[in-house]
Amino acid sequence: MFQEKDFAKLIQRTLLSGVFLSLLLLLAGLGLSLSGSPAGAPLLKAGLLALLLTPAARVGMLIYGYWRGGEYYFALASFVVLALLGVSLLV
Repeated sequence: MFQEKDFAKLIQRTLLSGVFLSLLLLLAGLGLSLSGSPAGAPLLKAGLLALLLTPAARVGMLIYGYWRGGEYYFALASFVVLALLGVSLLV
């Protein structure tokens, strides 16, 4: 059975992973940019993209957790939020 404690850890790990990945990419990009390397700009962009996608990944994990916990209404509501985030990217 999927417990609330497991669900909270899943969300926490998702957020921490996204933030640390973003931090790593941003620091690497900043270091390369300051040294004059042209490879710094793509790493900075990737770091910002990782930071922007972290909330979307959290919503994806919410869908998974709610579905696994049998709370289908909340899973559907989270899916609608994720769809709205996707539409807002396209607009």
